[in-house]
Amino acid sequence: MIKVNQHIKLLDYPGYQHPHCNCLLIEDDIRCIIDSSCGADDLAYLKQRPLDIILHTHGHHDHYFNNHYFPGSSIYMHQADHAIAQSTSSYLHFFGIEPLGKNPQLSSMFLKATQYLTTEIHATIEDRQSLDLGATRLDMLHLPGHSAGHCGFFFPDQGFIYTGDIDLSAFGPWYGNLNCTIQDFLGSLDRLIALKPDYIITGHGEGIVREEVIPRLKKYRDVIYSREQRILDLIKSGNHTLEEIATKCPIYRKIPKPQAIYYIYEQVMILVHLWHLEEQGIIFQEDQAYYLR
Repeated sequence: MIKVNQHIKLLDYPGYQHPHCNCLLIEDDIRCIIDSSCGADDLAYLKQRPLDIILHTHGHHDHYFNNHYFPGSSIYMHQADHAIAQSTSSYLHFFGIEPLGKNPQLSSMFLKATQYLTTEIHATIEDRQSLDLGATRLDMLHLPGHSAGHCGFFFPDQGFIYTGDIDLSAFGPWYGNLNCTIQDFLGSLDRLIALKPDYIITGHGEGIVREEVIPRLKKYRDVIYSREQRILDLIKSGNHTLEEIATKCPIYRKIPKPQAIYYIYEQVMILVHLWHLEEQGIIFQEDQAYYLR
């Protein structure tokens, strides 16, 4: 637990261990937390006093995993992510497991591996909506791309933005849902850059990022362009179907374990790029194959 100021604490969770994340606790007139999937010690601390509000950056369950411990809290999430957080079938669909998975047992394997569960949602987050918690004020920012409903939270009086899964990881942006778009992610990153925060706090990894914030956001954004160029190079060299491109791993470079799940993520993220390239008129599709225009 790291003290940000008198009212704000970062419940940091080291590394990228699923289903956990960094969470931001605001202990003010209204007791609020952004995302709930903290570790056991921080969870025990949270249980000592009720949470009035739980705000969610998005609907991936490694950000709402502990919601069931707080039945009296009001839970907020952007409308675009309600389906994946409340419906197992929607979760399997948008993660590409059912439309792309060829193993009939993959769905149950995926649900078990990710420890998926649903959550109640009581209120919707709107872009530019403000929330007054007492001495602390925050503005909600719709920052889609990681998921359709992904949001950040701007603390104007403190000068920082909680950016959720725009986490500046070495891997780069993750957009492995079928309703993600490259244009959304690029727009969200450009919006963060334009806001010029003094620092950001991320939902995974190092947490508080104070140095080189804008250059690091730009470097993170550039990963998207690098992946897109690798996909174009693969098409140019004769890899025209999704499967042919995916076997060359332009996103992950090497598929992590469990490979059956990460290979689906690889395919979905490639598809998101292919749709973007089609929209730009750079490639076209014919008989399930993609060609340079």
